[in-house]
Parts: sequence; structure tokens; C-alpha cells
Amino acid sequence: MKGEARIEFVPTRITRTMKEYETRKVELKRFYLSNRLYFITNVTENRKDTFSSEVNIKMLLNIFDFYRKKYEFKIVAYCILPDHFHCLVIPSGKADVSKIMKGIKAYSAKEINRLNGWKGELWQHQFLDHIIRQDEDYRSHIDYIHKNPVKHGLVKSAEEYQWSSYRNYYLDDNTIFKVDKINM
Repeated sequence: MKGEARIEFVPTRITRTMKEYETRKVELKRFYLSNRLYFITNVTENRKDTFSSEVNIKMLLNIFDFYRKKYEFKIVAYCILPDHFHCLVIPSGKADVSKIMKGIKAYSAKEINRLNGWKGELWQHQFLDHIIRQDEDYRSHIDYIHKNPVKHGLVKSAEEYQWSSYRNYYLDDNTIFKVDKINM
């Protein structure tokens, strides 16, 4: 038809392998709000099963607690799986989410590498965060965190998994790690 643009697709042959492509790390821009609830996911480098070891899990929990006191933020919920963790945190005016995560990631990498005689990166470069905006969002993220070990086939029920805040919320058990429960 007259006046219409026509696009022709010319078949091309790609001969490069993925290793030949250049990659770069992209910095995510974050919008910070203090005293807001954040859902955070952090993954180990190459999804290494770093936290299949109880010693490494306990080290990470100790580091969570160290930075919670240092930066005066709240840890509302958590779950540590072999290759990642999820948590709900409320930053204070003392530190934003990036500063909190930078501290946790750097110190845990140093200590866990030292403990295991490892070298190199422990964590992926970035972490994911999401601001919780409504009660339903809060409830769905708590459920997601607590059901994650079941989803990944580590246990048959959330109650069986000891490295999450499920025990704090539903069994009133603070022996492994104390969380800062909130009412929403």
C-alpha cells in the first residue's frame, strides 16, 4: 500500500560464542526511605551452596545481629537457604538498606572465607530490595520467606526448617535468632 513502511528481515548468522560478548556490572539506583519495611534477597556468587553448612549459617546470623546493633535497624523476618537469603528489615536513620547490606556482605564474606580457607567473592554483586507498602504485601512476604525452604525442597513443612523466623512467629522460639516482630 502507498505510504506504508515495509520492513525486511535479513537472516544473519551469529558466529560468536557467549564468552566473546562483553559484560558490565549495572548499578541499580535505589530510592531510600527510613522507617519503611524492606524485603531483601541476596544470592551467593554462582549460587554456591555456602549456607548448607551450619557453621556458615551461624556466622551469618551473628553478623546480622552485629550490624543490627551497629546501625539500629530491625530484622522482622529472615530465611537462610543454601545459596541465598531473604529478610525483612526496617532501616533507621543511622543507615540505609545499601549501607546495611554492604556491611553484612563485606564482613560475612571476610569471615566465612577465613573460616573455610576460601578466597574470592562470596556474594553476587547486587541484592534485590522491595518496599512493603500494605498489610497484604507484608503478609505475603512473610509467607514467602517462611515457605521458601519447602519451595526449594529442603523440608516438607516450614516448621521443620530451623534457619528461618517461622520458629519465632509460630512456635514462639527465639533460641536460634531473635527477630523484631511488628504488628501490621
